[in-house]
Amino acid sequence: MSAFSRGCLLRHQCVFNPRILHLFSPKSFQRTQFFSTSPLLRATKKARPPSAIKKALPIAKPSFTPPKAVPQHTQAAPTYQSYATTLAQKLHPTLLYTAPSHTMFMAACYTGSTFCFSYAIVWSNNINIAEGLAPWVPTALAGVAAFMAGFGTWLILGPARLIKTITAIPKKANAISTVVGKVATPELQIEVELRKMFPLPFFPARKIYVKPEEIILPFPLAPPPPKALTLTEIRELRIAEEEESRKLLEYERSHIMTAPFRHMSRGFFQLFKAIGRTWHREGFMKVEVKGTRYKLDVTGGWALDRGRALDRLAKVKPGL
Repeated sequence: MSAFSRGCLLRHQCVFNPRILHLFSPKSFQRTQFFSTSPLLRATKKARPPSAIKKALPIAKPSFTPPKAVPQHTQAAPTYQSYATTLAQKLHPTLLYTAPSHTMFMAACYTGSTFCFSYAIVWSNNINIAEGLAPWVPTALAGVAAFMAGFGTWLILGPARLIKTITAIPKKANAISTVVGKVATPELQIEVELRKMFPLPFFPARKIYVKPEEIILPFPLAPPPPKALTLTEIRELRIAEEEESRKLLEYERSHIMTAPFRHMSRGFFQLFKAIGRTWHREGFMKVEVKGTRYKLDVTGGWALDRGRALDRLAKVKPGL
C-alpha cells in the first residue's frame, strides 16, 4: 500500500510540478541543438585572436604583370603603280591594238601601181619611134613617164610600214634576278608587229621590240569626253545602242533574200574608200617608234580601253 501510494503520489507530483511539465512540453522536443551550439562545445572552443587569423592567412598582394605586347601588323602605305608596272606584273602578254583588214587597201595600191608602172614603161620605150614629131614631144613624154613612175612608187609604198598589232609583253623578272643576283623589278616591253608589204607565205612579219616611252603619238587615240555624263545618261545611251543593234540584227534575219545585195554594196563602198585612201592616206596616224615613223590605222580595228591603254604607255607629242 505504501508503494502504491508512493507511485500515485509521484504521478500526482509529475502532473502538478511545473518543472516536470516544462521538460515534457512539446516545444522542448521540437527544439534541436547542433554540435556547434551545444554548451559543451562552446566551452571547449578557444577564442582565436584576430591577429592569429591574419597571420595564418596572409593577404595576397595583387601582382601587376604588364600585358604582353601583341605584335601589330601595320599596313604598309599603298604605293602608286604606273600602268606600265601593272602590265609588267602580269604573266601573259596584253594586246593593246589590232588593225582592221587592209585587203582592199593593198589590192587598190598594187593595182594602181601596176597601171602606173606599165604606162611609164610603154611610153619610155616608144618615145623615139614616131617620126616627124616636134622636138619637145619626146621630152614631154619622158616627163609623163617619170611622173607616172612616181605615182606608181607612191602607190606601191602604201602598205609599207603599216602597223598590224601592238602588244605589251612583260619581261621575266625571275630570269633577270637570277642573272643579276638581286631582285629585279619587272619591266615591260612593247612588241610592234608590222604588216607584210607583200603577202609571201614563207617570210615572217617584222617585229620591233621597244620600251613604252620610245613610242610617240601625235595626239591621243581616245577622244576626250564632251561632258561629264550622269549615270542616268550613260544608262540611256547604253540602252539606245543595244536597241539599235537589236534592230539591225532583226532586219538581217527578216530580209535574208536581199542580204547578198547589201553585202555587195558594202564591199564596193569599202573598195572605193580604199582607192581614195591610196592617194590621200586618210585615216592613218603617223607614229614614231624608235626614231622611225610608221602608220597606224585609226579608222577601225580594236584598241584596249578604246585607245586609253596605249595613251597611258606612249608619249604624246603634238605636231609630230
